[in-house]
Amino acid sequence: METQDIKDLVEEVLGKFSPPYPPDITDQVCLAIEQNPAWLRRYEELNGIHKKDVVNNSIGWYTIRLTGMKNSGKVERAKSKLIKTYSRLGD
Repeated sequence: METQDIKDLVEEVLGKFSPPYPPDITDQVCLAIEQNPAWLRRYEELNGIHKKDVVNNSIGWYTIRLTGMKNSGKVERAKSKLIKTYSRLGD
């Protein structure tokens, strides 16, 4: 399934942050989407096109790819209401 539309959103949101990225960057991306009405509207539209699990998993995957970070394997409870948990990232 093509998820370029999700990648585009993640790229735009990541543009708000500067490297080095924090280990909770995935949660930070979701929090930024929540707090920006235009991004939240796009997120909700993406959930209508793709399943919510696909959108959320893609946000995590693209965040890893676009930041160049690695999944530490440690799962944390999210502050964002869009996701329940996220994987901490590292170098």
